Amino acid sequence: MKESENVQVLKEEFVIRDELKKEGLNIGRYFGALSPWILFTYIILGSLLVIGLGFWTGHLLFRSSNEATVDSIDAVVGAILGLLGFILGFTFSLTWSRFGSRNSLVVLQAKLLGTCYLRTSLLPQKLQPSLRKLFREYVGVLLELQTAGHVDESVMKINDLHIDIWNQTTLLVREDMDSELRSLFTSAVNELINITEERKIVGLVYSIPEPIWRILLLLIGMGMFAFGYQIGVSGVNRIAQVLLLPIPFGLLIVLISDLNSTRIHPRLKVTKKPLEDVLEMMGKEIA
Repeated sequence: MKESENVQVLKEEFVIRDELKKEGLNIGRYFGALSPWILFTYIILGSLLVIGLGFWTGHLLFRSSNEATVDSIDAVVGAILGLLGFILGFTFSLTWSRFGSRNSLVVLQAKLLGTCYLRTSLLPQKLQPSLRKLFREYVGVLLELQTAGHVDESVMKINDLHIDIWNQTTLLVREDMDSELRSLFTSAVNELINITEERKIVGLVYSIPEPIWRILLLLIGMGMFAFGYQIGVSGVNRIAQVLLLPIPFGLLIVLISDLNSTRIHPRLKVTKKPLEDVLEMMGKEIA
């Protein structure tokens, strides 16, 4: 099972890379199409390359720098790295807020599915089996979406289920039943559809804007260059510090990219426990 999922992930990665070639570079999607270790390696190697360039420049131009020059360079490097830290914190906050919203929407979605399923008991007997079957299938598709990751297929199935559920709901107009009970069930179905659409937008559309990615990478490049420049001016005795900076920045970029991912299987997945609990409840007999 694990092996087939890994094969599916690789296929999806190749599909997205082909799309990126056609659409042009999109940094967020490109990072999301890479495995975390590959992305981390790219960040580290790129950072070391830029640090080396800065070191060579500083060592070449300021071999005889005085103390005042070194102090002024330290201040500039501190300012650039401080700004970089601020942008990284801001970007992480954006992605973490989105991740929290996705989890909240799953919980709300599960509650609405449970409500709709239980309220089928208030409907005419002949409509109960078909609607309950549709709601059970609905939960199954949502769980499949979070495990197998066939995003496009699952979204199409959910859209079809919305139509089927709504068509069944419209049949209540012809039934001789209490109007308040009809309204209760109809409003729950409407809210379920709206929440699912909201979750789809938050999960598959919202992401870090491309300009923020570009500014972030530009600041990382400037910070690494300035850091290397500072080492070049200060002397080769500080070269052992080179790896102290790229590693934490690389880890943060990988984490932000994972939280920002919309298509590839992220390591940090939204919770599926509420949906599993609802599916378990649907397996029990109700009146």
